[in-house]
Amino acid sequence: MTLNRNTLLILVAAFLFGMWLGQPARKPQPLEDRPVLRWIIKAAKTCLWVAVFLEEPHPEQPDELRAVVGEDGYVVVDHGRGW
Repeated sequence: MTLNRNTLLILVAAFLFGMWLGQPARKPQPLEDRPVLRWIIKAAKTCLWVAVFLEEPHPEQPDELRAVVGEDGYVVVDHGRGW
């Protein structure tokens, strides 16, 4: 594809039109003006922190269950047990 004058002008016009469309219509309101949204954000953060500390760790599997060597000398992968 050659970039002649018309192609270059079309590309520049499309870029400028995209920049014009991408401008925000108005400034977003701060959270102080939105008490419900502020409460939802605070509740979500609190629930995430609670979930981090309430979740129990997965039980560890012994290493001999993870790496079983088959008859051919390669590790046998049991896809039903995960890693």
